[in-house]
This record gives sequence, structure tokens and C-alpha cells, in this order.
Amino acid sequence: MINTYFRHLKKRSLYEDVASQILNLILEEKFKTGDRLPGEREMAETLGVNRGTLREALRVLEFMRVIEKRVGEGVFVSAGAGGFGVETVIFRFMSEDGLDAAALTGAHEAVTRIEGVMAELAAQRISEGELEEIGGLQRLLEEAVETGEHFTALDKEFHLLLGRAAKSPVLLSVATTMWVIMERYAMVLFGLRENRDKCIADHGKIIEALAAGKPADSRRITEEHFLWARRALFEEEENREL
Repeated sequence: MINTYFRHLKKRSLYEDVASQILNLILEEKFKTGDRLPGEREMAETLGVNRGTLREALRVLEFMRVIEKRVGEGVFVSAGAGGFGVETVIFRFMSEDGLDAAALTGAHEAVTRIEGVMAELAAQRISEGELEEIGGLQRLLEEAVETGEHFTALDKEFHLLLGRAAKSPVLLSVATTMWVIMERYAMVLFGLRENRDKCIADHGKIIEALAAGKPADSRRITEEHFLWARRALFEEEENREL
């Protein structure tokens, strides 16, 4: 049951928001591997926070191996940023007794952003062979829609194929890790036939945008797909509580 996954809602700390903003810039390749981040004073002023809060955020990102501090040189995007360990990312979202509601929201926001960027890049970089492979997986999903058997695993593979077509190792690595967190919630979501049907329809629109080479449409449709999934998931929980 989905309600067994929720825990007491925790207020998100300011330093976590700052860490998330910096991480998003790296995921979107505004800062790439080896790039030096702006100085503390400049970043703090730009983000509208004090330097203490910024340092807390940087400590989190350093723990996650996203950045590295070099004495006398500054803060750099780590060479390991493309290989976030599953254990470090899950640590950021998990408590000892499971995933809480705030963490689930944060994880889903991250997945939505990452998947959207991957879809945008894929529309620019996808090969004919990759497009055919994604189309083949869509057909397998259509075959699985009646019973739901293996539907979640196929849906996950659909999105990871999209990630590979984006040809961004950083994004694909993070997306793969985030699916470790999100997969069990997807199983709840796809327990309903109507949600499986909606998923198939959305995938069809994504494929059309990819085939047409429309990056903006690919991103928009993908993000809308994940926002729908979030709403449907929480509506399912509310219905259980009535």
C-alpha cells in the first residue's frame, strides 16, 4: 500500500534548496566536469543567501561527489559527477525508516527535471536505430497494458532508453539512480489500468516529438507526463484515506 511509504513531513531546509539549484545547473550542463564554480561571495549574493548556508549546501554536494574543493583554487565540478553512487543519492532522500513525503516530492521533482532535459537532448541526438528501439519497447508496453505484468519494468526501460539517446552520461547516471527510488511508486501507479493507458498515450506523444526532431515539445510532453504521474499517485493515496 502506498501509505506505508509515507513518513512525517519534514520541512525542506534552505541549504537543501541551494544545493538543489546548484545540482540542477550541473545536470543541465551549465557547469561541466572540471569547471570551476563562482566564488562563495558571488554565489551567495546571486542566490540571495548568506555564506554559511551556501557552505552547508556545498558540503552536501561534496559528500555526493558532485563537486570537489581544491585548496587555494576553489570549488570544481567533480570528475565523478557522471557516476553518482546509488548509495549517496539514496542517502539524500531516505531516512532510517523509509522515504518520507517531502523526500518523495523532492525525488519526483528531480526526476521530472532530469527526464525533461534528457528528452530535449534526445530529440536533437537520437539515431534512427535508437528511435526504432524505443518504438519497439512501446509496442511491448502496449502488449502488457491489459494485465500490467512487467509494465513498470518496461516503462523504466523506455525512459532509460530515452536517456541513452540523449548521450549525456551525467544525466543517464542520475536518472538510473533516481529510478531506484521511484520504481516502487511506479508499481503502485500502474496498478490501475487507466494509468497504464495514460502512460501509453503519453509515450506515443513523446515518440512523435522525437521523430519530428522537436526538442522543446519533447521536453514539455515528458515533464507533463511526470507531473501527471505525481498527481495521480497522490490522488490514489487521498482516495485510500477517504
